[in-house]
Amino acid sequence: MAEQKPSDHHLSGRLLAALWTIRLLAGKGGAAPRRDDLAVKEMPMRFLGKELSSLMDHVMAARCRGGDHWKSAAEVVREVPDLLPPKGVPGDTMNPREMHAFADGYAEQRAAHAEKYGRLVEG
Repeated sequence: MAEQKPSDHHLSGRLLAALWTIRLLAGKGGAAPRRDDLAVKEMPMRFLGKELSSLMDHVMAARCRGGDHWKSAAEVVREVPDLLPPKGVPGDTMNPREMHAFADGYAEQRAAHAEKYGRLVEG
């Protein structure tokens, strides 16, 4: 059986989680969204816009922190191209199915990063 490709909404949720991981590794803090905060009738770019525009600042901050923070941030940055939806981040308001795909993708990626990077991404 062929493996099903993740939807653009699922990938967008995973991308948001990766961006938040980089932010936390950079020491920028803030409260990462909870899964339930994302299952709302909204456009994915509303959640991604600020984090995408701050990506290089966060990467540089992680670089300055050095050590495991930098090593981990560099690993997550390398994930980003594979998390970009082929047609771009969806620009329309999400329907219930898309909301769940977005929130599920985010939760899955956050859990994977929490497991892999542990105390480095507690925030």
